[in-house]
Amino acid sequence: MVQYEDVLDYVQRLVGEGDSLQEWVYAKSKELGDLGVFPVDPTRGHFLELMARMMSANRVLEIGSGAGYSALWFMKGMGGKGKLDAIEVNPEVVEVLRDVTKKAGLQRRIRIHHGPALAMLRKMNGPYDIVFIDADKDEYPDYLDHALRLTKASSVILADNMLWSGATVRGDTRREGVQGIMEYTKRIFDDKRLFSIIIPLGDGLAVSYRIR
Repeated sequence: MVQYEDVLDYVQRLVGEGDSLQEWVYAKSKELGDLGVFPVDPTRGHFLELMARMMSANRVLEIGSGAGYSALWFMKGMGGKGKLDAIEVNPEVVEVLRDVTKKAGLQRRIRIHHGPALAMLRKMNGPYDIVFIDADKDEYPDYLDHALRLTKASSVILADNMLWSGATVRGDTRREGVQGIMEYTKRIFDDKRLFSIIIPLGDGLAVSYRIR
C-alpha cells in the first residue's frame, strides 16, 4: 500500500524545488531553526505561487516571513507589479530576509516590517488579496481578526501548521500552540464570511476564501 509520505515525495519531485535562490533560501531557513524559522516545504511553496496566480494577486501580507522562502514563491506568482508586506520579529532573521530580498532584486516590492506581529498588524492597511499566517500559533485567533479586517470579499486567508504534527487531530491540548490552532480552526469553519478547507499538505494548510 502506498504511504502518505510516498505521495508527498512523489508530488514534490513533480513540482521541483524552485530556482537556485529558492533552494539556497530553503537551506538557509533550515539552519535558522533555533531562531524559530521553519519554512514551508517546496510543495506548499508551489501551492502559494499557484494561489497568487489564480488570484491575480497584487498585494500579499505574510505574518511570520522567516528568511523569505515563502515570499519568493508568492512573488513568482504575482508578476512584475505585485507587492508583499513581510512581518518578522527576530532581528537576526530580518537581516537574512533583507539579504534575500536584495539578492532577488525585490527591495522595492517586498516591504519588511520588523517587530511583534500583533503590534505590526495594528499599523497595516488593507485590503490584501492574500494573507498568509505562519507565526506564533497561540496568536492565530488574533491574527485572524486582523486578517478579516485587512481583506475583502474574494480575498484568501491562508494559515500553515494546522495539523501541528498531528496534535490538533488528537486534540492534544498539552502541546504549546495547539489551543490557538484549534480555536482558529473552529472560527474559520463557523464564520459565515468564509468558505474554508484544510489541505493535508505538509503540516496542514488552511485555505479560507472570503465570500463577503
